[in-house]
Amino acid sequence: MTSRPAAHRWAVLDEMSDPVPGDPHEVARLGRQLRKTAEAIEKEAREIKALASVENWKSKAATEFRATAEGAGDKLRRAFKRYDEAATALGTQVREGVCSNEYASELHRAQQMADKALRDAEAANDDLTSAQRSLDGQPDETPKDDPNTKKYNRQREQASSSLSAAKNALEAAKGIRDRAAKLAADAIYDVIEGDGLKDGWKDKFKNWVHENSSWLGEISKWAGRIALWAGVAALALGWIPVIGQALAAIATTIALAASVVALATDLVLALGGEGSWKSVFLDAVGLATFGLGRAAMAGAKGVAAGSKALARSNLFKQAVAAGAKTNKAWAIANRGAQGAIRGKESARALAAMPKGRLPSWNNIKEGFNPVSMYRDTVDGVKTISQAFSKQGLRDGIKGMAVPRSAGTLDPELARVAKDLGGIAPDALKMPAVSSALGNFGGQTNVWAGATAAGVAAGAEGAYGAVTSLYGRVAG
Repeated sequence: MTSRPAAHRWAVLDEMSDPVPGDPHEVARLGRQLRKTAEAIEKEAREIKALASVENWKSKAATEFRATAEGAGDKLRRAFKRYDEAATALGTQVREGVCSNEYASELHRAQQMADKALRDAEAANDDLTSAQRSLDGQPDETPKDDPNTKKYNRQREQASSSLSAAKNALEAAKGIRDRAAKLAADAIYDVIEGDGLKDGWKDKFKNWVHENSSWLGEISKWAGRIALWAGVAALALGWIPVIGQALAAIATTIALAASVVALATDLVLALGGEGSWKSVFLDAVGLATFGLGRAAMAGAKGVAAGSKALARSNLFKQAVAAGAKTNKAWAIANRGAQGAIRGKESARALAAMPKGRLPSWNNIKEGFNPVSMYRDTVDGVKTISQAFSKQGLRDGIKGMAVPRSAGTLDPELARVAKDLGGIAPDALKMPAVSSALGNFGGQTNVWAGATAAGVAAGAEGAYGAVTSLYGRVAG
């Protein structure tokens, strides 16, 4: 370890402490450590290359090893260059009395120059003090051309000049140290920036995911389970008299929100290499099916409303064509399409009614619309608070309907299907009405399929239920 002059001594050169600090021998020791690391990496690279070049090793494992070895060998070569360049920049020994490109030797040279400047400055300061003391000791009446006075003045000037030279020598020493430090720092920076081993934002992201994978996994697990059971609850709670549909709307919103959380966390885990893309796929299926189920339900309601309005309009036209007067024709139409909306609302229902067996684009937007989900939840809470009045109880029990198909297992769709029973047989024979009712069946089938897929995806994602069942059946 290099011993440096005490800090207070540098005051003679107008420095508060050692202006060229550091230990060249410690720098060289670090350089030797880096060199050993570089040599070890180079050795490993040679050994991997030798293993990969064995010609009589032919198998699938050998092919995989060679493919991996090629990438590993490339990384090792770049790592060797990093350590090799750093060792060269710092130096592995302290050289005496020579200019060098190695930081350890240049720091040593700069310190030697600084120490010599310090010694010269201290000697010059002593001479300056002595000369000034001699001048101050001359009698007041001493003439200016006194030989001793002249001698003391020359000594003072020489000492001042020597002190200035020492300060200049110190600045030169600091310059050598600064240039050597910059040269070494630039060399190390360049190799680190250019060797491709520096962590980019992807590496930092993966490191963060790896460090936080435990709690992210817990969030994913519980969000998936909440989404599954909230979805199941939405089906089961809907059959509770009076408040069932309100509870189902709230449960559906919870299921959709939990699906979003599960998808987001599983996507982060998968991108960070700590999760599976299967989980992301199942989350996406669950999220899509919850939204698609809502869209299909909206489409089914729209088709039902439009079908009844269409039946009423066509029955009116048929009655008029048969000779009935306007009032009588509307009476026939109203009896043949009980509960159908009228006036401008009827026109709007016909215009908005999905024209096919699949939800319309507007239905899909409604199904995934967070504002719509929030509104349904708020309405559900209000319905629960108002449901236990006498009228609310009567209406709730009266509105219950028996499912007529898999697509009407939802109580609200069962009730809508029951209301369609109010259409007269004559209207059902009309091609336009028959086609519209067929679209209602298609919408409810989409709901049933989406709901079943969502439950299956949720069960597989949360518990591996589907693959477990398949394994038992196949085994």
